[in-house]
Amino acid sequence: MSEVDKSRLIELLEYPRQRILQSMELNQCPHAGFFNQTDMQCINCHQGMECTWMNHNDENIAVEQKTMEDLRQQLLFAVDFIDSSLTPHHLSRRHCECENCLWLRKVQTALNIPARNVS
Repeated sequence: MSEVDKSRLIELLEYPRQRILQSMELNQCPHAGFFNQTDMQCINCHQGMECTWMNHNDENIAVEQKTMEDLRQQLLFAVDFIDSSLTPHHLSRRHCECENCLWLRKVQTALNIPARNVS
């Protein structure tokens, strides 16, 4: 992949950042969403994966220094997160125009992966 492709992958991280932050319950978090790998409360928290992802892909992180493979892996996690939040009426994503499905199609195209659940 070229640098243009890398910048596209970085751009694609923006949407899942918003969605993951919206889904997180940070009112009771003693670390304000910053994952602490030595704190048992963080280790046992149901939002551990989301916090870890955000801490590795936040807009304050230098994602442009990540390797292409790291960016790809982070986007694949985000695809799983977005995909898991979809309701059953998204069975025909080829025709769905919601933000989630549009973003999923963009990532699938950028990463050259086959579309899921497309009828």
